[in-house]
Amino acid sequence: MREPATAPWSNWLFWSFWISLASFPIGYGAREVLPVVCFIFLLFYYRYNWQQSVLRRLDAKPLFYCLWGMIAIGVFFSEHIWVSVLHAGTGINKGFILPFIAMECVRSEKDLRRLVWACVLACFWEGLDGLHQALTGVDFIMGYACNSGRLTGSLGDYTVGNYIALALIPAFAMWFIIRRALSPLATALLCFATLWPAFFLLIGAASRSGALAVAASFGLWILLRGGRARWKLAGISLAILLGVLVLQGRAGIGAVESDGRWSLWHLAWDVFTEHPWLGAGAGRYNEAFRSLGLAPEKDAITISHPHNLYLDMLYAHGIIGFALGMIFLLGFIWWGYRRIRPRLLAELESRSPSIYWRMTAWFWIGFGGWLVNGIFGHDFYRIWWLALAMSHLGIMIGAVVNGLDTSPEEFAEQTRHDDASTVGASAP
Repeated sequence: MREPATAPWSNWLFWSFWISLASFPIGYGAREVLPVVCFIFLLFYYRYNWQQSVLRRLDAKPLFYCLWGMIAIGVFFSEHIWVSVLHAGTGINKGFILPFIAMECVRSEKDLRRLVWACVLACFWEGLDGLHQALTGVDFIMGYACNSGRLTGSLGDYTVGNYIALALIPAFAMWFIIRRALSPLATALLCFATLWPAFFLLIGAASRSGALAVAASFGLWILLRGGRARWKLAGISLAILLGVLVLQGRAGIGAVESDGRWSLWHLAWDVFTEHPWLGAGAGRYNEAFRSLGLAPEKDAITISHPHNLYLDMLYAHGIIGFALGMIFLLGFIWWGYRRIRPRLLAELESRSPSIYWRMTAWFWIGFGGWLVNGIFGHDFYRIWWLALAMSHLGIMIGAVVNGLDTSPEEFAEQTRHDDASTVGASAP
């Protein structure tokens, strides 16, 4: 494992990012400002620690070039460039810089544990906010009310269900942290006590795509882990999905058949067929289908996106841009899978005290869960949604790149040293 930088920039970068992750749903202002603060520290970090940086050692940098190529196509080949510039530009100070910030914040197993706790903290307090909203009618952060009977939390919209689902996925790694000190029953009770408010919010927000992402996360864990427990985990995944959907009351066949998304998807496809190679331009969904004389069957005429990540990429960037975007997304999924799985299995088989690769796996799963959530979710450039996914991606990248330089024995020794330090600090 690379040694922490001697300059203070690495610590300031880490803790500013940690705060941004833990306070992510607190409001638009925090999500706008904190990544910029992190980026300033990142520039100083690169200035003094470039040789040790993850970005310099990352062998998958060309995947980012594919992302930038897709965005360039969506902007410069748009029929209304300025509209697309404004739409895509909203991610510059958030989603597009966060992977580079996050990847430099994982230098040790202790950093990973702290980042898991940041996700847990965000889920816990946002879940309590949803509980407060259910009891009083407004959330205690921004004073937002429910929307159509669905909880909105501090995001002010029931899309908070997608947020809490994606934030929960890496937070599940708390099981491995607690399990090192407690029995399985005690660990399960503590995890339930901590995360049940977040599940309450997920149910109250009635986000079917969020429930699907959470259930899919266990499927991705099965894919990574395999072994005899895979059928048990598959059952847990299916039970979570069915349980949440039943409690939400939006899983009936009639509700699915009458969902307005089918019409929105059809509109996106019609726009794509009119602009097949380079797309209609980022952020031009509404303008493009109106220009064809089309209208959604159930949603308002002002609807701005097709509620599908992949159709959004396809209509806006065409076949060429879509291909570049999918190379970026699936490329990092494959890159992470190839590097995490053998080391995860080795960590499990050796019964190592280190849980480094288990935590890394759940940040990889967090990014994969975003791709599942996107089947019924938002548009690619949705600011907070993209920012959260890129944070998970960056943490995974940093953990993998730095983890490749460390042997299992070194991980185990670091864990024992951290445990001894913790015990020593708590002793009278």
